[in-house]
Amino acid sequence: MNKQLLSLLLCLLPLFPWAATAQDRVQLVYFRDKANSPFSLNRPSEFLGQRAVARRSRQNIRLVERDLPVNPAYLDSIRKTGAQVLYPTRWLNGAIIRATDAQTGAINRLSVVRNALTQRLASALSPRLGNVVDRAVPNLPAVVPENYGGALTQIRQLGADAMHRAGFRGEGIQIAVLDETFPGTNRADIYGGTRILGTYNMNQGGNNVFSTIADHGSRVFGMLAANRPGEAIGFAYRADFYLFITEDNPTETRAEEAWWLAAAERADSLGVDVISTSVGYSNDFDDPSQNYTLSNLDGRTAIITRAADFAAAAGMVVVKSAGNKGASSWQKITFPGDADSILTVGSVDGQGRYVGTSSRGPTADGRIKPDVAAQGSGVLSISGGGSVVGTGGTSFAAPSVAGLVAGFWQANPTLTNLQVIDFIRRSATRFRNPNDSIGYGIPHFERAQFLITALDDAEVAREQVKLYPNPSVETMYLALAPSLTGRATEVQITDVSGRTYFQIKFVADGRIIDLRDQALSLTPGVYLVRIRSGEVDRVFKVTKE
Repeated sequence: MNKQLLSLLLCLLPLFPWAATAQDRVQLVYFRDKANSPFSLNRPSEFLGQRAVARRSRQNIRLVERDLPVNPAYLDSIRKTGAQVLYPTRWLNGAIIRATDAQTGAINRLSVVRNALTQRLASALSPRLGNVVDRAVPNLPAVVPENYGGALTQIRQLGADAMHRAGFRGEGIQIAVLDETFPGTNRADIYGGTRILGTYNMNQGGNNVFSTIADHGSRVFGMLAANRPGEAIGFAYRADFYLFITEDNPTETRAEEAWWLAAAERADSLGVDVISTSVGYSNDFDDPSQNYTLSNLDGRTAIITRAADFAAAAGMVVVKSAGNKGASSWQKITFPGDADSILTVGSVDGQGRYVGTSSRGPTADGRIKPDVAAQGSGVLSISGGGSVVGTGGTSFAAPSVAGLVAGFWQANPTLTNLQVIDFIRRSATRFRNPNDSIGYGIPHFERAQFLITALDDAEVAREQVKLYPNPSVETMYLALAPSLTGRATEVQITDVSGRTYFQIKFVADGRIIDLRDQALSLTPGVYLVRIRSGEVDRVFKVTKE
C-alpha cells in the first residue's frame, strides 16, 4: 500500500481513550473550504485505495473536490482547542468531534469553520470498549452447497438459486455491512469460504465487532454469507466482506448517522462495491429535539441520506432496509431510505405478499420508495450463537437484495452501479405499475439477466420475439419487440404430440412476460411454445430440465 495512503488511513482512526465528561458532545463541524490542501485530484492514490480508483475508472466517474480529504491543518486547529477529532469527513468537508461547550465556542471562532454550523449529534456516551480480536476468518476451502434447506423459499424468490447455478455467488465482489454488532461471524464452521477482509467499530474505535450479546448484525450477515449446506445458504456467500458497527445500542442519537457517514467513506476508500445496511432513523431519538419529520424525507436533509447518495456517486450500490414503521404513526420509510440513488428494500412474505409492518413510501417529494421488496417475514438466518433461526423484518430483506446485486454485478461487470440498480428495478414484478408498499416489486436474477439480453434491441427488433432461458429449469420469460406494443398476443405451450398445457391471450404492452408458473408446472421433456402477436407467428422448441 502507498505509504502516504497508509498514513492517511491511520490518521482516520479515532483517538483513544474516549474519556468524556457530562458536558462532552459528539458534534459535526463543517469547514469553509478545502483550500491549500496537500492532496490533489491528480494524485488519487494518495487518499484512495487502488480498488477505489479502479471502481471509479471502470464506471467513468470523475474525481471531484468532494473526494479530497479534509485539509490536515484544519483538523489540527480543532485539536488545538482541546477537542478530539474522531473522524474527518471528506464528503461533507468537516469532522466528527467530541468537544465541551467551551471548546465548541472556541471552534466556532476559528476562521476555517463555517460559524454557527457546528451540529450537535449526541450527549456524552460512555465508552464500552472491548478487546480487539483477530478480524479475519480462516480462509478454508469453499463448500459448494448441495441444498438450501429451509432457506430455499427466500433464495428462490429472487432467483438466487439460478444465480448460484450459473456460477455467480459474489466472487470478486466486496460488500460492506453497516449495522449493529456481529458476534459469531468469525466462525469458520458457519462461514467457511467466506472472507472477512476487515472489521471496524466506528462508534467505539478499534476492530472488535464480535464480543457482544446483541446479534442483529450477525443475522443480517447470515443472509449474505451463511454457508451451511442443508440448513441455510447466503445470497452471496463467496463475496468478500467488511463489517462496520455504526449503531450504539442502547442509545439512539444522530451520532449514529455520523458513524455511518464515516463508515461509508472508509468503505469507499477501501474499494467496496456494495453497501448493505439495515439501520434507519426517523422520530424515535433519545432526545426528541433530534427527531425528523415526514417532510424531511426529501432526499437531501438527513446527514445519513446525503452520505448514502455520496456513496452512490462514488460508484457503490447502496442497499438499505425500508424500516419496520408500516404499522406505526410514522408509517413511512426511514432515513437514509429516501436517498434517490440507492435501493431501498421493503418486506414481503414467502408468497410475495406485502408485510404490513414494512415501511412505505412515497418520499416527501413524491418519489417511489421502497424501490423493491424481498422476503422479510419468516426468513432463516444465523444467530450470534451459530444456530439457524427464524427472523423477520426489512432488515433481512435488504441483505437478500444486496446479495442479488453482488451476483448480478459479478455476472455483468461492465455495468455501472446505477445501471445495476436500473436492471434490478426493471426485473421486479411491478415495474410497470409500482406502488407505495413494495415499490417496483420483487426482483429476480433471471429476469434481470434476460433484460440484459432482451434490451439488446438489435436482436429483439430483428427476431420480434425472444424466449429465455432455453433449456428451462423453473423459469421462462418472453420479450416482445416494441413494434408489437398494442397487438393482440397469444402464447400456447404444447408437447410434441400436440397436447396443450397452457394458453393465454393478452395485449402486448412492452413488459417482459413472466411464464415462471407455467414452466414450473411442466415435467422434464421437450415442449413447443407458440407465440402469435400481430402478424408474427413463431414456434420455439423448449427443453424443460
